Amino acid sequence: MAGAAFAVLAIICILFIIAIIIWVVSIISRGALIAGVVQVEDEGSTSFGQAWAAGRKKFWTLFGLGVLAAIPMIILVLLGVIFFAAGIASGVGLMDVQEAAGITTIVTTSIICLCFLCCGMVVLGMVLEQIRVYGERAAILEDLGWIDAFKRGWQVIKENLGPTIILWLIFFAIGLVIFMIILVIVGVLTLPFLAMFGLSEPGAWMIVPAICGGLVMLVVFALLRSIVTTYISTTWTLAYRELAGWETPLELEEVAA
Repeated sequence: MAGAAFAVLAIICILFIIAIIIWVVSIISRGALIAGVVQVEDEGSTSFGQAWAAGRKKFWTLFGLGVLAAIPMIILVLLGVIFFAAGIASGVGLMDVQEAAGITTIVTTSIICLCFLCCGMVVLGMVLEQIRVYGERAAILEDLGWIDAFKRGWQVIKENLGPTIILWLIFFAIGLVIFMIILVIVGVLTLPFLAMFGLSEPGAWMIVPAICGGLVMLVVFALLRSIVTTYISTTWTLAYRELAGWETPLELEEVAA
């Protein structure tokens, strides 16, 4: 029993470490992709080492941008929880005097909190995500710190709200198309396995084809996601240069120094 618990704990720790490594690599990769795209645009070529070094140097800046973008969401959630708790407490207190009034207060508070919290999180999340997108490019291209980059991202949004909304809608439409393509691919890959399972007796042997099919779908999904992510990131980088009026060539050797 102790051995099984230790094995589960070890697996959890390993998965946690792998998740942290993937998270760190993803942040550095975003910075490297931004730097590499700009250098390709300016000079016609780049190198993995230079782009990766630029992204690695700006790791803490990009990390700080993510933290700044998350703080308003956390505050909104806390305010929603406080308001919800206060409304529930008021409803419970009223139930001692008049049960109908207490139930009405609880239901009304729940609906208001749910509607405002969900709508507020969606709108605020979209704005903060776009600030982070522009802020990351400001950090790499203009060599700004995380607070200045956040401010710069907000400034670019305010000055270019129309083009930003249009680009966002285009990417949203692309995402829907990709989602439909993934559904079709998953359906096509699933049909042979469903037919095989339907014509055969159930047994342990089904685990192998199920795992293989899952891995195939995972690889296809990861490939499509990486292509779309690279395309969108590249487009936002080029759009930022145009919207922010940034024309100074990016020297990766200086950024990564």
